[in-house]
Amino acid sequence: MKCKMFVYGTLMKGYHNYDKYLKHKALSHKKAYIEGCMYHLPSKKCPAVIDGNDKVYGQVIEIKDDENGTTLKEVDYLERYFDGSDEIMYTREVRDVYYEDGTIEKINVYIFKNDKFLKDNETIYIKNGNWHDYNLKK
Repeated sequence: MKCKMFVYGTLMKGYHNYDKYLKHKALSHKKAYIEGCMYHLPSKKCPAVIDGNDKVYGQVIEIKDDENGTTLKEVDYLERYFDGSDEIMYTREVRDVYYEDGTIEKINVYIFKNDKFLKDNETIYIKNGNWHDYNLKK
């Protein structure tokens, strides 16, 4: 089965979690953005997107998964998406994703939901919504 996900951090092509989880299953990559608000989490070395009105840039990756959704389950585990758990970090939500050509598609996106973590740890607001650019400037 095929599925699409919008990614904006270490699951993007060129980063380590893409190589680990998606590289050999990816069918296509397209630049896109969602609406939200992006932060870098220094202690986790990754970004977090919460609800907001900024543009958050990333990639739509279409993957070939097996009938059990094994790859999606592996990514859920990576993102600490345990449905109904107190340890939840991100939720997988269907959001409007905007492509460069102006088309809009509803696609799965991981949205950060652990407010306690955000309050208790250092965060860096990424005003331009592009974690890749942020990493190049560090």
